[in-house]
Order: sequence, then structure tokens, then C-alpha cells
Amino acid sequence: MRKVRSRSQDWAAVVRSVFTQSSPANRQLTRGLAALLVFVIVISLPSFLTWVPGVDLEIPLRAASRWSAGGQPYLASSFAETSGPGLPYLYPPWLLPLLVPIASLPRTMVLAAWLAFDTAVAVWTCRRLSVPWRAVPLVLLWPPFAEGLVTGNVQVIQLAAFAALFFVPGRSWELRPRLLDRPSERPGARPRTLAGDALDGLLAAGVGALKYTQLLPLAWLMRPRPRAAIIGGVALAAVAVAMLPFTGTALYRDWLDQLGRAADPSWAAAGAPLALLVGRPLATAAAVAAVGAIFFVRGRDSGAWVGIALLVAAPSIHGYGMLFLLPTLLVLRRDLAITLAILIARYNPYAWWVSIAVAAAALAASNRFPALRAWVPLGNQTVGFWPKRSSTGPTSLELPM
Repeated sequence: MRKVRSRSQDWAAVVRSVFTQSSPANRQLTRGLAALLVFVIVISLPSFLTWVPGVDLEIPLRAASRWSAGGQPYLASSFAETSGPGLPYLYPPWLLPLLVPIASLPRTMVLAAWLAFDTAVAVWTCRRLSVPWRAVPLVLLWPPFAEGLVTGNVQVIQLAAFAALFFVPGRSWELRPRLLDRPSERPGARPRTLAGDALDGLLAAGVGALKYTQLLPLAWLMRPRPRAAIIGGVALAAVAVAMLPFTGTALYRDWLDQLGRAADPSWAAAGAPLALLVGRPLATAAAVAAVGAIFFVRGRDSGAWVGIALLVAAPSIHGYGMLFLLPTLLVLRRDLAITLAILIARYNPYAWWVSIAVAAAALAASNRFPALRAWVPLGNQTVGFWPKRSSTGPTSLELPM
């Protein structure tokens, strides 16, 4: 009996060692998972190299050219396409007058400049999220980032606005929130001046300026920073109004019709709508719940939760949309985060939604179970993000919400 008990205790000790983040066994496990992630990324690269570079910029440029020539930018016939620059234009009409001068420039020069800018912004975003320099190339080659960079999708720019709004740089791998609802406590705090509110409002508006289903950061900002949210909303409205002499109002009806066609889950290029997996009623309920929940989100994980809500509330997600899960992955313990990154990299819609669900569940449980959160080295110790002084010891692994 004692031998059986001793063996069970030995196994329990081994399991504890493997899943204790500061242990050599867990570091080996994490390195092994990282090596597997590198392998998955490498075998995924050839498929991205076959894509047309800058195709997601070419689509709006062609729409602007059609519109300037008196044609229809929102072609219903474009939904017959499944890939390439012939895909439908879905951005709002106010963008068209701004694109017309660019569309007249040499296309190779425009695409090269845009892709270079996109890449520079992606590098800045990684550093804003405290990704160390040595890991930046790997993160940029991770399929959600690689897709956005190869296609020149504006999501890369919107992620940068999201990162600037919710986070400040920390030590390597130490994701540090700005705590917009607690300005006196947030690192790198700016006083609540009109200029500061304007910047935060514009950043929140920038996340969804071209994709209005991504305006949740602006909605979230309304409760802790109403002046900033109002400035962001007014800025969006002002741009649309300023462009009305060029676009008129009829074009907005065409745009809404186009969005309605794009919401059809049977469209081959629709991405991975949750409705296709669980049915429209459940997907709608999940989206409503996600939108409602963000108004109750506070504290250090606000950015991570808003990122999850952006995915759940979206009518559909593509690979580059999974970039909004990146802050949550950086919060969670490394072995779990890398496992989820591998699932996401396989570009299976079911795996995407499983990853979102697991990440959300782990983030929700992480306040009760701090071991679910990533720990970072501090001197010779290993502690949780933002260690705080407590009366029971020099540091505490748990942060108050």
C-alpha cells in the first residue's frame, strides 16, 4: 500500500514539476512547444508566398478607380470571386475620394510603400506588446501576422492602434496595460487633458474606422473616458460628413447593401463566421453577450477582454483577425499560449474558435488561479506581471482587478 502511495506521489511530483512555470521541466516543455510552433510556421510559409502581394490594398484602389470613372465601387458580381483583387470592396464610401489620387500613382510604387509601412507598423506593435527583438521575426511570420503583411491588410494598422490604446511597453514578454480606467495607477500615465483624451479617442476610433464591427474599443471607452469616446465618435462622423459633397448619400445605401451580401455565411470568402459552426441564433446571442460584457470590463485585462469581444462579435473572422487574440496569449502562461498559437497557425476555423474559447476561459480563471498567467523572470525570482508589495511578503502574484 505504501509503495502504491509512494508511486502516486512520485507521479504527482513529476506532473507538478512539468507544469510549474519556474521549473526546468516546464522550460523544456515550453521550448519543445516553441520548436513545434516554428515548424508549423515554416510549413505554412509556402502557401502565403503564392498569394498576390498587397491584394487587400489593390481591392479598394480598383474600387476607387471604378468610382472616379463613374462606375459602381460596390459590385454585387464581385461575390462570385473567392480570392484575388476581384473580391468585393467593403470599406465605407468616405474612403473612396481619399484613394482616388493614390490609385492614379504607379501601382508598384504604391504597393511597395504600403507593404513597407505595414511591416514597420507591425514591428512597432510587437515592441509595444513587449515582444523582445529576437522574437519579433517569429511573431511576424506567425500566419495571422503573415497573412496581414503579405496581403497588406489594414488590420495590421488597426492592431497597432489597439495596442497603443490599451498597452505600454514593458520588459521582455511583460505585457503592461495602460489601465485607462485608473489613470493614476497606469504606467506611462498621461494627465486627462483634452489632448490626451483626443489621442485616446482617435486611437479607439482608428481600430474600427474602416471596419465598423471593430468599434467596440470606442464603445468600451465611453464608460471610463466619455470625453475621449465622444471625440473619437465625432471625428469619425466629421470625416464622413466632410466627404459627403464627393460621395453623396446614395453610395452609403450601396455600401449597406454590400455589407448585407457579405454577411451571408455561404459566401466562399466569408472567412470563419461563428454562425456557420453553431448556427445563427447562438452566434447572435454570443455576439450580443460579448458587446454587453465589455461595459463591465475593468482593470489590467481590459485590453485582452476587448480583443476577445472583437472576435466573438464580428460577423466573421479571417486569419489576420486572430491578431486581436495576441494580447490574451501574452497574458497566459507560455506553454498554454504557444499551444493555442499552434492551433491558430493551422488555419482551421474550428481550431480558431476553440482557441478563442480556451483563451477566454483561461483568462477568466486566471484571477482565481494565478498559475494560468505568464510569469516573467525578475532577478533570480519568477513572479507574475506587475508584482506588488504586500504585507505578507516582498511580492504578490495576484493583482487586484
